[in-house]
Amino acid sequence: MERSKEIDVCIVCHNVDCAARGSIPIGEELTKQLAAAGSSVRVVPHLCFSACEEGPNIVLYPQGTWYKGAQMSDVGGIVAHIQGGEPVQHLIEDVDPALRDLILTMIDMGLVDF
Repeated sequence: MERSKEIDVCIVCHNVDCAARGSIPIGEELTKQLAAAGSSVRVVPHLCFSACEEGPNIVLYPQGTWYKGAQMSDVGGIVAHIQGGEPVQHLIEDVDPALRDLILTMIDMGLVDF
């Protein structure tokens, strides 16, 4: 399925494993930097993407980029991507495409509330 190139929402996992690895402050910093840049992209928490061992996990939607293993040092690159730049390559290179597609299908179906 061809996905939109638009990014309206940045969904950040806040479940126990991702939160323990820093997803909550990463989400807060994404919010701060996007607001400072005048972006309308919303940063929203999500309970779990069922990829705990991969976290912190972030999905840019509807574009469909799934970032795994995000760190605070990656926030600037993620913001740049949201603003039209290239994806942060090291965060997408080992993503399981089947799991990514499953997560995106769940979001497309409205099973992820944002």
